[in-house]
Amino acid sequence: MRLVLSVCALFVAGCGEKTPSTTGAAPSGPTFTMAIPDGSKAFANALVTSTTKDFSPSDSDGAVFEYTSLQFRGDGTWRADGYVEAMDERMECSEAGTWVLAEADTASVGTITWTVNETSCVGREKGTETRAQVTVGSGGIQSALFR
Repeated sequence: MRLVLSVCALFVAGCGEKTPSTTGAAPSGPTFTMAIPDGSKAFANALVTSTTKDFSPSDSDGAVFEYTSLQFRGDGTWRADGYVEAMDERMECSEAGTWVLAEADTASVGTITWTVNETSCVGREKGTETRAQVTVGSGGIQSALFR
């Protein structure tokens, strides 16, 4: 009987009040090391946490130019894989560069400018700059009005 009481006493003593863990919560959302205008963080989060698929970064006529995958990052860089297609010939390519957020009108609409620093795409040049008002959804950029 003494053994049972001793075990019960140890059990009750071990069930006392617990102190909260000091590990902290995991960070929410992406980390930004680039400048984000006031009131634009929700848009920036939406842009960098989604990957855009099948997006044409130009509204000009001529050869078909499309990014099959485009990812903007919180450090102010971006990367895309895609292709240029002209006269029934498709040439795979990739581009990378920097981007800035000018302003966001809402959590899903904002104006960005991205600059090409590296390209293997036929007909594209380093330094090419694109400015557009884009609408972002869960699947990345849904539409763009080029400026």
